[in-house]
Amino acid sequence: MTLPLSPDEATRLLRFHASPDDGSFLAMLRPYHGVVDELILKDVTDALEASAPLLRRDAPPRELVAAIWAISHFGRAWALAPDGMLQRNRLIEDADVAMLAAFLDAFDLRVLELLEAASED
Repeated sequence: MTLPLSPDEATRLLRFHASPDDGSFLAMLRPYHGVVDELILKDVTDALEASAPLLRRDAPPRELVAAIWAISHFGRAWALAPDGMLQRNRLIEDADVAMLAAFLDAFDLRVLELLEAASED
């Protein structure tokens, strides 16, 4: 069991996952080693949830928004797009594409829900 993250710790963790550092979400995809690590997906999801108070602000921190955008954009461009490097080079299995598509769809929807919650507050 991990300790709850503060919003600032969550931002740092999402920035890590948006980087090419070993163990990050983007490093899982480039270079791709044929494995979608579900623990990394959970780590990203948990960090997003912990960052919720910051996303509910009228002006969320720029570094948080950039990290979220990088995870979504590059995840889709590299793994889901038919002409993206993983599919174009036949490096990723259909089951992994489906898993990443479901993850990124849920991730994007949750970001939208958190941002919309700010306008309701």
